[in-house]
Formats: sequence, structure tokens, C-alpha cells
Amino acid sequence: MAPPRIKVKQAKKSRGPVQPIDEEDYLELGDNHEEAMRKHRVGDPAKALRFADRALDVYSQGLAKFPRSLDLAYNKAQLELYKATDSILSEALDVPVLHVLQQALSSHHYARDLEPTHANTLFNLALVLTSIAEILGEDNQADDSEALQIIVQALEIQSRCFDLQQSIFAKSRLELEQAMREAAQIDNGGQVAPNPAPGSQNMSREEQWISVEEPVTASTLLDTIIAQIEALTTLCSILTSSLVSSPESGHASSTTLSWIDSYSANLLTQTLPTLINENQDILEPRLADVMLPRAIFMSHYLELSLRLSAIDVEKYKQELDAAFTQPGLDQASEDILMASARARLSFNSALADLISNGVLDAVIESYGTLRWKLLIDAQSRLLSVTKLPDIDTHVVATTHQIRGDISLSLQILAYPPTAHLQARATTPQLLRYAEVYYRNATKLLGSLGPSADDEKAVCELKGAVVSILQQIATDQAASGSSSGHDNGGTFVGISISPDQVQLALGPIIKVRGAEWVRDHIEEMANEAMIRPEIFLAITQA
Repeated sequence: MAPPRIKVKQAKKSRGPVQPIDEEDYLELGDNHEEAMRKHRVGDPAKALRFADRALDVYSQGLAKFPRSLDLAYNKAQLELYKATDSILSEALDVPVLHVLQQALSSHHYARDLEPTHANTLFNLALVLTSIAEILGEDNQADDSEALQIIVQALEIQSRCFDLQQSIFAKSRLELEQAMREAAQIDNGGQVAPNPAPGSQNMSREEQWISVEEPVTASTLLDTIIAQIEALTTLCSILTSSLVSSPESGHASSTTLSWIDSYSANLLTQTLPTLINENQDILEPRLADVMLPRAIFMSHYLELSLRLSAIDVEKYKQELDAAFTQPGLDQASEDILMASARARLSFNSALADLISNGVLDAVIESYGTLRWKLLIDAQSRLLSVTKLPDIDTHVVATTHQIRGDISLSLQILAYPPTAHLQARATTPQLLRYAEVYYRNATKLLGSLGPSADDEKAVCELKGAVVSILQQIATDQAASGSSSGHDNGGTFVGISISPDQVQLALGPIIKVRGAEWVRDHIEEMANEAMIRPEIFLAITQA
């Protein structure tokens, strides 16, 4: 997500009163606390949050005395957004992130009411709304319609912000051209009216707090386009999730898809290329900053389009390949490799759901072959990530976990209706690979300390499930079926003893509880990593 917009501030040179008196005193004292927050952010996040809260208290006290102060209102709103979205501070919060975002939303509304055309306030307000929508969209208990309304609102605000910024940018260019003409006039012996002397002002620069707005540049406009692309991605993700859980929502999703078509077409085929072409020297070094979010959006957009029958499988494949080969994208970088791997996994999931919802027998084999290729391609990209120099341990652990998931997804292709021949022939190897990947991920996550305990537990559980699958495969191989179905394609009944389940899952159930274990195994079934019959056999054993 794009970073919040901040103001460039220059503190007045004063003795720093113990008790703030005027608006500038509150701004200075709040800024001092923010500097302390930034100082301790990495080494002691809890202490950093205490300084952040002190700054927020100061801004609130200042607003009680100066309720029309945009600087105080903006600083308070921006700091609340920073607390909720900073990768380090948000992890140290002792309240839900959503709670802090709701506070930030209220504060941004207050600041916007003070100055409705303040572009930075609008930009940050849209970021708050996008973050709230993302959290609601990931909450299975939340109403997707609320998340959809919020993210559409965020996009509308970002569009308004962009229009304001374009106007400011155009005005700045005119002023620059005027200044250049005046400079040329001076060079030719002309005269230009002098600016007022600094001493003519009532207060010197040293005696006042100066709040300087960052100028709107081509890079600023690009940031706002990126924020819009990321919000569109969130919108597609929420719609896809809603469609998977409630297929009857397809009509409403199709209507919204048409709106996304119109919005994204204008943004990606007109606004973005025009901005880049007109500011090539400045923006060329930043092409990857926008092309990666664009590729990720296209991945989500294409998945949604396929699920709504707006495109066919071949169109999906062509457009996805094109999205990740755009100019400015480093195909060997960690971000591109990870994003393209995840995009292929999403394509595989969409194909899996198409097959489960019923397709012609004539295309099942070709879909199965494509799914195998997508999963193998994703494996290859994740392997490339692990070979990058100085790669972060957590990233390596993540690749191992995903590769374990992919091994299970490859193995499940052995079952009808796909019955992929290579999957049937390599079931034991695929399960062995999955076991190794989950074991490696568990060890790596364990080395990261308590912060990775939840992820470690998930890998331990998946590894335990794989051990059960290996036992099932062994039993079925003994009975003449390595893929779980007989020669007629009928699924062989699964029998798992309570002792097998207790041996594999008992230690995890003891620590995490039976409900947590059941929920995560059900999630594996929903994500087509294990058969539904396997889930039932395990949970009923």
C-alpha cells in the first residue's frame, strides 16, 4: 500500500514551553513526540507506540483549543493511520488494527470537513477506507457488501484527489514557465518586481512554526494512480471471495465488474500512459513501482472475470502472461517472482472451481493439464526466490510453505474427474515433497521466535495431515490403488483409525484446540489441497 502523505514541517526555534499555549506550541510538542516514536520504532515498538499516543493526546488537546486548525487535525489523522498501517507498529498494538483505523477514519473526516479540497487529506482518507475494506473482506463473519461499499468510496475519493492534484500540478508548471520567462527577461536586461523582504513580515522565520505542503509532482500523481490500482485489486479480491462463498451474488458482481472495466480502462490505458509519456525522464526509474501493482491487479481482475464467465480460459492465460512481462518489471526480482507465483495459484483455483461446478468432459483433461503446468510454473518461481542472494528467512519459510501447498494441489489432480496421469504416477513423491517443505518451513519459522508461532503451527498441522495422507496412500497402494480410485473412476472409501488421527494431530490439538485444527483442515479442503472425503474421514475418526 502507498505510504500516507505527510507534511514537511520545520519547527520553530524556541525554548519549548512545558505547557503549550498557542497552536504552534501544540504542533511542536506533538512533533517532538513523533520524532521519539520514530527513534524507538524498530528497537522498542511498544515504547514507540507510547510516544505516538502522547503525540495524539497533544494534538487532541490542541484541537480542543483550536478546533479549526487543519495542521493539528491533519497530523492527528495521519499519525493514527501510520499506527495502523506501519508493519512494525501495527504488530505491537494492544487493540485490534480495525479499532485504530476507525479512529483514523473519524479524524480524517474531521480534517476533510475543515478543508474539503486538501489533496493529502483525501489521499490518506482513501488509504484508511481501503485498509478497513481489506480487513472486512478477509473476515468470514463480516458482511461483504459493507466492504464493497467502503472500497468503492475509497476509489471515488482517490479519483477526486487525483483531479485536484492534476490541477495543482498544471498550475505549478505554469508558474515554473512564468519564472523561467522572468529569469530570461532579467538576463536580457529587464526588471522584475521584487518579492517582499523577509523582514517585512510580522514574524521572522525563526519565530513561527512553518507547515510546508509537499509540492505536487509527477511522482505524486503516480503514487495516487498506484493507490487506485491497489484499491481496485482489493475490490476484485472482495468480489471473488463473495462469489466463491455465495455463487448467487454473481449478478451483482457482474454489475460491479462492468464498473471496474470502465474505471480501470481509463486509468490504465489513458491516464497512466499519458502521465508516463509526458514525464518520462522523471518516472522511468519508477516503472516497477506501478507495473507490479498493475500486474497484481490484472491477476485478480482476470480471475474474477473468468469466474463470472466474462472471459474464457485462453484469454485469461494470454492476459496473465502479458501482465507479468511488461516493461519495467525485473523478472528475476523477489517481488515479481512471488507475485507471478501467487497469480498462477489463483488461476489454478479458478480452474478447480470451474471443474467442480461442472464443465464438459471434453475440456476436463485440458484443464487438468493446464492446472499441472500452472502449479509447476509456480513451484519453479518459488524455487528461484530461495536462490536469490541475502533473501530474508521469513520469505524463504513462506516459499517452503507455499511449495508444500502446491505439492498437495498437484497430488489431488490424481483424483477424478481430472485423473491426471502424471499426478497418479507420482502421488507418493508429491506427498514426500510436501512433508519436506512443511518440515523446512516449520524449522525456519521456529528460528524467528514467538512472532512466527501462528505460521509455524499451521505448517506443523499441514505436515501432520500429510503424514495421514501418506498412510492412506500406503494402505490404498496395498489394495491396488495409488490414487484413491479404482479402475472405473469410483473413489475408494477411506478408512482412518482414531489412533492414526491421534498420533498425527494429538500434540497440535493439545496446544491449539480441536476447533482450530478442524477449521484449518477444512480450509485445506476448501483450497483443494485435500479431498472433502479426507476432511470428513479425519474429523470423524
